Amino acid sequence: EVKEDTIVGIAADTGKMVNFEVSEVRPMGRTASGVKGIELEEGSKAVGVTTSLEGRYILSITNKGFGKMSDATDYRKTIGEKAFQSVTTLKTTDKIGKLVTVRAVEGDEDLMVITVGGIVIRTPLSQVRIAGRNTQGVKIINLEPRQRVSSIAIVDHEDVVEEEVVTEGEETTPVEE
Repeated sequence: EVKEDTIVGIAADTGKMVNFEVSEVRPMGRTASGVKGIELEEGSKAVGVTTSLEGRYILSITNKGFGKMSDATDYRKTIGEKAFQSVTTLKTTDKIGKLVTVRAVEGDEDLMVITVGGIVIRTPLSQVRIAGRNTQGVKIINLEPRQRVSSIAIVDHEDVVEEEVVTEGEETTPVEE
């Protein structure tokens, strides 16, 4: 459920994102075609939708493994004639790649990045740099030349506890709690 002041963000693979309050979209019947949410450039596509209910930072990830978090208050909304006006969420280049997804996050969760080859990494979002909207971000995952990021998941943070490996014949001393 969303409230009137909930902000919705729609992003395109070009790195552009539109943000608007739910109250700016009028209710319509189920057979209506709706309003245009984002103006897409020729050949581009929408890659993510998120709301202010999900968090205070906008996480942006590219298909070449780059990403960053930006303060959600950095996104300003303006209304165009036929669609909401977009702003840059991440500068895309040939080196950085195209935007794969955006998500609003609190910043204390873990990020799981999944590649087209099935590789999954998990990293705390506290290790992802917070940067302005109009920047490229940093490398989140090292990819082989033919690999690409296919999707992400945001999960609750877990501290990783490395287990001690005991070889046969070794004794361990129990730790008292």
